[in-house]
Amino acid sequence: MIAITDSNIIFSALINPKGKVGQVFREKSNLQFIAPRYIIEEIENHFDKILLYSNIEKQDLKKELNFILSRIKIVETHEIPKKYIFEAVQIVSDIDIYDVFFVALNRYKKHKIWTSDKKLINGLKNKGFDICITTDQIRLKLYKK
Repeated sequence: MIAITDSNIIFSALINPKGKVGQVFREKSNLQFIAPRYIIEEIENHFDKILLYSNIEKQDLKKELNFILSRIKIVETHEIPKKYIFEAVQIVSDIDIYDVFFVALNRYKKHKIWTSDKKLINGLKNKGFDICITTDQIRLKLYKK
């Protein structure tokens, strides 16, 4: 299974590396993760806030981030056909425009978005898009044979 990793998932893994989300990245499994390049910008923009909430030294937090990013294949924004970006803008414009590249990547690659963003999950479902997967659902996939 391949899942598109939303920014809030990485934030959770960084704030609590031993929590449920952090454990998913550490498990040996057939799960694969992808994310649009935009995720790097979001992490950089929120790094100081993550550092504040994590109770981890800055150097250790950077190591943790590098480990997590080593598990995620980054998809360059220009690799996503523009038609999917335009489609995603229409879908998320009244939910959260910052999720446009995650939804565009979903439209392009057809993989579910791993997120804990209830506003995004519910907003998409209300529009008929059941394209998200939760951490609990991901964890069930870890143990499937």
